[in-house]
Amino acid sequence: MKKQFSKKQSNQDEDYVKRSQAEMQRRFVDLQFKRSELEKQLKLVNEVLFSLGREMEEHFSYNQLYK
Repeated sequence: MKKQFSKKQSNQDEDYVKRSQAEMQRRFVDLQFKRSELEKQLKLVNEVLFSLGREMEEHFSYNQLYK
């Protein structure tokens, strides 16, 4: 009886470890995807900021010339 209980407990422990590892893997992949999306958004923000900076410089130069 004790062997059967021990084997059952061992199987439950193994199942728990497998489920935990699968959940960690799922979270890892999810976080990688989110990071990728954030990097894309950051790239777009940087491009817009760069463009805005150029426009501001052009506007400043224009105002200096014609005022």
